[in-house]
Amino acid sequence: MNDREQRAIKSLQRELQAVEPANPLVKERIDRLTNELNEYVSEPNRNRADELPALQKSIQEAIESFEGHHPDLTEALRIAINTLVNAGI
Repeated sequence: MNDREQRAIKSLQRELQAVEPANPLVKERIDRLTNELNEYVSEPNRNRADELPALQKSIQEAIESFEGHHPDLTEALRIAINTLVNAGI
């Protein structure tokens, strides 16, 4: 993972940590996504290209599940995924 990708992932992690949902299901979903991101960055020198589609899918599913019910969280996720896309991830 290059430096740009690592910064984009760290940015997404910060966005997720900033959210404090009252709903336990939303919290669980955020925790799962956070764990996936942590695993993705745990070995920064490892080639993760094969794992990227699953990570992108998880982020997209989170956006879809929060849409309409949690607009602030949805917007934060959209910003984060756009950051990842712009970083070439």
